[in-house]
Amino acid sequence: MEQILKIGIVDDDSGKITQIMTRLIQGFEGASPEKKQKYSKFKFDPIEIELNEDLNQTIADILKTRLDCLLVDYKLSSYQNVDYTGIEIAKALEKELYDFPVFVLTSYDDDLFTNEIYNAYQVFDFDRYMSEEQERVELHFKMIEQILKTEKQKEYWEQELRKLLPLAGTSDEIDTKILELDSMLEKSIDGGHVLSEGVRKALSSNKISELLAKIDEVLEKE
Repeated sequence: MEQILKIGIVDDDSGKITQIMTRLIQGFEGASPEKKQKYSKFKFDPIEIELNEDLNQTIADILKTRLDCLLVDYKLSSYQNVDYTGIEIAKALEKELYDFPVFVLTSYDDDLFTNEIYNAYQVFDFDRYMSEEQERVELHFKMIEQILKTEKQKEYWEQELRKLLPLAGTSDEIDTKILELDSMLEKSIDGGHVLSEGVRKALSSNKISELLAKIDEVLEKE
């Protein structure tokens, strides 16, 4: 059964966005038979994310689109007036969505590794991605692996939460674990809506009905 993955693209150059969309549609063309077979059911749906001068608005637009993964250019000020980089978008998203897959495209002459600290696993050379089949396949492979990892993590949290719910109120340790799972799951689904510390403390064992209602609400959004 075919699985469509929504891939957001953030770049200030419309021409590069078109190029990236073309590569995403190519998917695993040219890959080894093993990778083709393993990932044949996955198809990318490229979605352009409008670049806003305000970083917070760009992040809000990304969250609203409910993507599976994001590709972002490192330098975003070549054609538009923005004072933030793709790395800043990636780091801002990390605060909103737990372990959300983000990959940064950069050019060989960019000063990314001089001025920024970021996971090299998630950084790819734009020119090589455009021109080299192996580089395109490798990025697409990593994108899918990260998406699947994130989904598997959410499923695990939900399973653990459902196991613990019948035991809510029996011990402080269990209630604390329930609240932790609730926060992680909620953040991985909505972003920006993690329970505040004050609310989490209020949801103690003597407010189990309130806690259960909140967790049910979170799980229903899944």
